[in-house]
Amino acid sequence: MNNKLISYFVSIFLGIAISLVGGFLQAAKSKFFINIPWGFALYLIVFFLAIRFIRRNYKSRFALICFSFGWLAIALLMSTKLQAGDLVLTNNIYAIIYLIGSVIILGAMTTLPIKK
Repeated sequence: MNNKLISYFVSIFLGIAISLVGGFLQAAKSKFFINIPWGFALYLIVFFLAIRFIRRNYKSRFALICFSFGWLAIALLMSTKLQAGDLVLTNNIYAIIYLIGSVIILGAMTTLPIKK
C-alpha cells in the first residue's frame, strides 16, 4: 500500500514538472530559413518518455491518471490570466496544439491496457 501511494505522488509531481517545463519550452523556436519549433519537439519527446516511464514502472492506470491531473492542474494555471497580467500559454497555434494535443495523448494513454 505504501509503495502504491508513493508511486501516485511521484506521478503527480512528474506531471507537474513536465507541465512546467513544457509550458515554457513549447514556445522555443529557431529561425533557419523557416521557423523550426525545436522546443515543441523536445517537449513531445520528454512527454512520451515520462508516460512510458510511468506505464513501465508502476503498471497502473491510476498512476497515469495522477500524472494527468498533475499535468492538467499546472497547464490550466499557465493558460489563465493572473492579476499580475502574466500569461504563459498565449493564444497562438503552438500553445493550442500543446494543450489540446497533450490532453488527447493523455486520454489515449490512460485508456490503453497495461501489460502485466
